[in-house]
Amino acid sequence: MGRVKIIADSVSDIPKKYIEDLDIEVVPLTINFEDGSYRDGIDISTEEFYRKMGCSDKLPTTSQVTPKEFIDIYNKFKDDYEHIIVLTISSEMSGTYQSAMMAKKIIGLEDRITVIDSRGITLGQGLMAIEGARMAKVDENKDVIIDRLKDMVNHMDYIFVVDTLENLKKGGRLSVTKAFIGEKLKIKPVLNIENGKLTLKDKIRGRKKVIKWVIKKIKKMDMDFKDMTIGVNHTEAEEFAMELKESLEKELKPKEIIFGKVGATVGTHAGIGAIAVYFENSLKKA
Repeated sequence: MGRVKIIADSVSDIPKKYIEDLDIEVVPLTINFEDGSYRDGIDISTEEFYRKMGCSDKLPTTSQVTPKEFIDIYNKFKDDYEHIIVLTISSEMSGTYQSAMMAKKIIGLEDRITVIDSRGITLGQGLMAIEGARMAKVDENKDVIIDRLKDMVNHMDYIFVVDTLENLKKGGRLSVTKAFIGEKLKIKPVLNIENGKLTLKDKIRGRKKVIKWVIKKIKKMDMDFKDMTIGVNHTEAEEFAMELKESLEKELKPKEIIFGKVGATVGTHAGIGAIAVYFENSLKKA
C-alpha cells in the first residue's frame, strides 16, 4: 500500500509530463458550450477548447466537480493508499472544495482524506500538487506534506497579464465602454489573487512593456530564487510566454521553471494572449 495519493482538479493546469511522471490524479471540471458539455481534458483538449471558444459568440460556462465524482475517485484509491490529499481551486471561485469535503464525509473516510483549498487557480494550484506528489514519491509522511502544502497556499503569488478585454466584456465582468477604451489604448490589465479572489492590481500600456514590468516587479521583492520553482503559463501565447520564461531564467536564475498552458476554466475569462507567473513569496503575509 502506498502512503499518500495526490489528487487535483483540472483547474490546476498541471502539464501532462508532471501528471504522468508523478502519478497525479486529475479530476475534471465540466465545460459547457451551447452544443453540449465536455469534461475538461477528457472530452475536450485545451487546444480544442480554445478553437471552439474562438468560434463561439457566447462564452462557455464551467461546472464544479460533483460530490459523486469525488466519491468515485476516493473509492478508486482508498484501498491502495494510507492517505489521500486533494488540492482544489479556490473555494471563492468554485464549489469544488465543498464537493470534495462532502464526499469524504459521505463515505466515512474523514480521517484518511485531507482536502486543501488552494485559494488559487491554474498553475499556482498546480505547483502545490507537483510539490506534494514529489514528496509523496519519496514516501514523505502525510503530515509533513500537508504542512508544506498549507504553507504554499499562504505564500503563493500570482501575476496574470491579460492581453484582451474581449472575454471580460462578453462575460459581463467589464462594461463595453471600458473594454472599448482599454482596446484603443492597448492597456493590459494585471490581476493577482487576494484572499482566494481575482483582483485587478495594475495596468500596463502596450505588450512590449509587459515582460520588463513583470521582471521589475518580482526583482523588487529582493528574494533569492536559486532554490525556487516558478510556474509560467499562457492562453495560446506560447512565443510571448517563452520570452518571459527566458527572461526569468536570465534575471532570477531559479532552480526550475515549469511551463504550460492555461486550461479551459481560467482561459474562458482570461481570453487568448494572456500570460501568467506563479511563485512562492516569502514576504507575503499568511
